[in-house]
This record gives sequence, C-alpha cells and structure tokens, in this order.
Amino acid sequence: MPTTPIGSAPYPAGSDADNVPADVQALAVWASTRTTMRFADAAARDAAITSPAAGMVAWLDTPGSVTVRTASAWRTLWSALSWTDITLESAYTTYGTTPQAALDGGNFIVLRGGVQRSTPATQIAGSSVLGTIPSSLGSPLSGDYPIAAQWLGDIATGRLYVAPNREISYVGQNTGWVSLNGVRIPLA
Repeated sequence: MPTTPIGSAPYPAGSDADNVPADVQALAVWASTRTTMRFADAAARDAAITSPAAGMVAWLDTPGSVTVRTASAWRTLWSALSWTDITLESAYTTYGTTPQAALDGGNFIVLRGGVQRSTPATQIAGSSVLGTIPSSLGSPLSGDYPIAAQWLGDIATGRLYVAPNREISYVGQNTGWVSLNGVRIPLA
C-alpha cells in the first residue's frame, strides 16, 4: 500500500486487491496515532499504546493534561493546576489571596497569593522565612526569584529566596506585604 508524501498516510493503489475494510482500518490506525488521543489516565494510555512513537499526543482525563511522546518518554505539555496551600510560619497570614503552590507541566512550581504579618501594622523584615512549599510538589531549584511587594517611599523592595529545603524567605527592605503571584520556580 503506498503512502502520501506528507504524513505518510496509507491509501490503496489501483493495483492493490480490493479490501475496503482493511484499507479503512489501515487509514484509521494511521490517523488515530496522529491526532490527540483521549484516555482516562496515564495507565490506560500506556496499556493501549504498547509501542509509542515520538510525536504522539494524548489527553489524560486524570489529571487533566496534554502529554506528548518524545523519543524515550511521555512528557506533560500542559496540565490543569492543582493548588496546594503553602504552610506559613506562625508570624504570617494571608494577604488577599491564600498563598498556594502548584506543579505546572511537571517542570515548574508556580506560586500565587499574598503574605503579611499576623500582627496588624507590623512589617515583614528582610531575610524572614515566610513559609514552606509542599513537599508533594517536588524539589524546587534553590535561588532568588522576583516578586511584588509593598512600595515604601523611594526604596525598592526585595525578592523571594527559595532554599533547598523548600522554605521561602523574603529578602529586602522591611515591607507590609509580599505577593507570590507569578513566581515560577524550576524543579531541581
């Protein structure tokens, strides 16, 4: 059976024996591996596709993600975020939205929410440990990450430091609140 020059779709040649069911099946098998396939979860996908080829794309109902096959493994392209509360130190509380973290695409931990001192009108001091990223999300790459914080006069405020033990600290001038929105931390 010949194939098309782009995509290698099989089609019957004039000289091929008439076998419409087999020809349609060959085309359906070809097409099903080149569209977004749908599965209940990764186990169902792996059971159905015993010889995956690079470039295959599959939707997984659980956890709600799009995966693509590389030469050696399935990788998550996009996944619905499942937010988990960040454990704050006792001196801190929520500012606006609850501080939370989620695993984004299997490669990054993303943060959202705000933090302030539990005591009203008390500022967050520089180098203060604010809380801890949940261990269920993996090991974040330790380092400094930009954040938004309360602007105090003409003094630019600081950054977020993520330690190897998943503790997050505010580093900078004393401030009234810290926003975690938009922080993306690669996994180590």
